[in-house]
Amino acid sequence: MGDEIRIDLPADILFDFDKFNIRPDAAAALNKLLIIIQAQSPNASIRIAGHTDAIGSDAYNQTLSRNRANAVKNWLSGKGIAATRMTTQGFGESRPIAANTKPNGSDNPEGRQQNRRVQVIINTRS
Repeated sequence: MGDEIRIDLPADILFDFDKFNIRPDAAAALNKLLIIIQAQSPNASIRIAGHTDAIGSDAYNQTLSRNRANAVKNWLSGKGIAATRMTTQGFGESRPIAANTKPNGSDNPEGRQQNRRVQVIINTRS
């Protein structure tokens, strides 16, 4: 882990709810990511992982998370980051970082919001 930089980008900043097209106002967050990537070795590999909350079917969330990861890859590629450096993967709702429901079984909007994210992992080993 000491050879990686992990960046979590909240999906709510990058995408409208239930969408995978990058929002125009996401440019500030993505430009910060771009600066971090450009500061690394030009050979540093980049993994982009999409995640969702638990609303929707497993299959739907899997596709949505993969499409979101690919959207970030395409954005970075359009800014000059070689597509060959980047891999994408969608994890759907399988790797939550917060509970989607409260202990009493009711909805947990704050937890679901945390789970909707795109994680970028930059391998800093040369």
